[in-house]
Amino acid sequence: MLATKSNSYTFQKSGVWYFSRRIPADLRQHYRTGRIAYSLWTKSIRDARVRAMSDTAKLDRHWHILRISSDDLPGKHLLAGAVEADTIDTSKDDLSLKASVAVYL
Repeated sequence: MLATKSNSYTFQKSGVWYFSRRIPADLRQHYRTGRIAYSLWTKSIRDARVRAMSDTAKLDRHWHILRISSDDLPGKHLLAGAVEADTIDTSKDDLSLKASVAVYL
């Protein structure tokens, strides 16, 4: 039981290691369930640690992107590269920007 405490987001069942992580409350609308859980397909604690750390990093990156792309993010209009598609005039060949976008550049 001590091994499951030192490996975050993992647990062992019948000798096989599993990954389990709760989905944060603010991101639940993107998922059909409140928890992500699946087999890591290994009985090795070392392999389980590596796979769990990798999967945790991937989930954290994905959740960060979901949070950044949220419509209710305060100050979203101030983010670098937050130019909306409707502010660029593509009717001309030189792709000139509207005045509202030029202020941020």
